[in-house]
Amino acid sequence: MKYIFLLSKEDLKLAKEEVLSLFNIDKYKLIDNLLFLELDDIELANRLAYTKKVYQFLFESNEKDIKNKIEEFDWQSIYKKDFAVRISGKDQFNLKEKTLASHIWNKLKNPKVNLNNPKTHIEFFMIKKKIYAARLIKDPHHTFESRKAHKRPERHPTALNPKLARAIINLAGAKKSIMDPFCGAGGILIEAGLIGLKPIGYDLYKIMVEKSEKNLKHYKIKNYKLVNQDALKIKSKYDYIITDVPYGLNSAIWKKVGKENKKIPLKQDDRKKGIKNLEGFYLEFLKNLKKIMKIKAVVIFPNYVDYKKLVKKANLKIEKEFSQYIHKSLTRKILVLS
Repeated sequence: MKYIFLLSKEDLKLAKEEVLSLFNIDKYKLIDNLLFLELDDIELANRLAYTKKVYQFLFESNEKDIKNKIEEFDWQSIYKKDFAVRISGKDQFNLKEKTLASHIWNKLKNPKVNLNNPKTHIEFFMIKKKIYAARLIKDPHHTFESRKAHKRPERHPTALNPKLARAIINLAGAKKSIMDPFCGAGGILIEAGLIGLKPIGYDLYKIMVEKSEKNLKHYKIKNYKLVNQDALKIKSKYDYIITDVPYGLNSAIWKKVGKENKKIPLKQDDRKKGIKNLEGFYLEFLKNLKKIMKIKAVVIFPNYVDYKKLVKKANLKIEKEFSQYIHKSLTRKILVLS
């Protein structure tokens, strides 16, 4: 069956690749932020972070033929209880929802309109002089905002946005479990657990392991494993490894001064030394990652390190790369590694 994924425009590249990676498919058509795919099963779509809604594709038309297309389509085959019609995108054809709905009404046996909560939600997308008719089948209503770091029982100052954490899990295409070697307070683990994966987390600091456990229990996640261990010394192998590496608490580029701990940039020489030390740590991590990764890893680095050089030195390969701007001193570099 052919489907339309309505992608978030806040990061269209990441949104597209998240869908393609999760479903392990490379044939697609992208028109504006509509991703067209042929799939046998879309149950996994509930996991997607950067997809707003999912539709069953019905047909495409131009303005001249739209009435005939509506009359030719078997609306009874998709109709359930009641319906509503919506138009999305710039209505360049001056079509009215009421007019389109009346054409559909005439094709149904016992039609009933419900504008508030229809069982059959029909959408007409108007994009680049084309009209795409679709039926809404999944509207996730994500709750990422409610799981942001400051709303969890245990906080972590550099925790990922839950939306991004969910997306990088999907980029790996993990189906059963994931391992985070720098789990911190468990942001990535929480998202993995909520979509039915087994989250496995390691952290050098016992207090972070304790924070992860408290957060996981808060979200009623039971099937998890936490280990208080240095990421550089992990020997067990895992199919999918997902992590946001520690940034050295920004010690590579900033220092705190005064009673108020005001942050000021390090001098150039000290900054270079700090980054060099950080890169040395990352290289050791990547070398160990190569030993323990069975299939794929998604690793986030800060932009101020030469991550491409480090990945090459560790004999790993960058399959895909994404960027997310955080502030003037930090852009996250998201790498899919094999």
